[in-house]
Amino acid sequence: MRLLTATFTALMISALAVTAQSTSLLDRYLTALDMDTVFDVLRDEGVVAGQDMSGSDGVSPSPAWVARLERIYDPEKAKRAFLEGMETIKDVAASEDALAFFETDLGARIVQVEIDARKALNSDGGEDAAAAKVAEIRKEDPALYLMYQEFIKVNDLVESNVAGALNSNLAFYRGMATSESYAEGLSESFMLNSVWEQEPEIRQEMEEWTINFSSVAYSGLTKAELQRYIDISKTPAGQRLNTVLFAGFDKMFEQQSFELGRATAEFMIGEDT
Repeated sequence: MRLLTATFTALMISALAVTAQSTSLLDRYLTALDMDTVFDVLRDEGVVAGQDMSGSDGVSPSPAWVARLERIYDPEKAKRAFLEGMETIKDVAASEDALAFFETDLGARIVQVEIDARKALNSDGGEDAAAAKVAEIRKEDPALYLMYQEFIKVNDLVESNVAGALNSNLAFYRGMATSESYAEGLSESFMLNSVWEQEPEIRQEMEEWTINFSSVAYSGLTKAELQRYIDISKTPAGQRLNTVLFAGFDKMFEQQSFELGRATAEFMIGEDT
């Protein structure tokens, strides 16, 4: 018994050490990728999108609705969900070499231009300006256009974002189905069929968005700098980092979509408290 107890204690100490290392690594993720700013940007996106959808979904864009949206997309709540998703991935430490890249001067600059690009695309006329830029690059500098396409493919941006969007849309329906007023009409088969019907449109949107984003975000990089970013993304550490990040974002977006669906149902039937 004493031996078993000693062994158990040793295992606990080892587990605690691993947890501490993982927590430290996740903190580095949040810092290196400036996730606090990202969560703020996503909060603004969510609130604006929620206000835009309210009219078509029969929800009045009232102060109460805006307040509910702000709670749904609260940055601290988003951070907790993001971390929960990241923690589901085993061997996060395998991404450390790629994470270290974002702690360099070039990596930090890339993080900033990616955040700025997201803001630019959200601005009035941002998507149209980006699309025009893509058309210009494709004509004037096809080699650079192909580099953007390679970056998108290496990081699996279209497929991962399509899958994430489909899961988020399903979570929205499931959130609505928590209301007795809509539960009967929202069977699991109905929800799944409805979501899959959206796949072609979502895929097209993601293909357009990822190339538009790339043209805005990376236009300030030299081709050598962009190639370095692509090369890092190709490594096992880069692929693991991508897996960890998508796990975090998927968890966060699914939680937000579920809460948005539930809020939509409540406001549509007047339970807006």
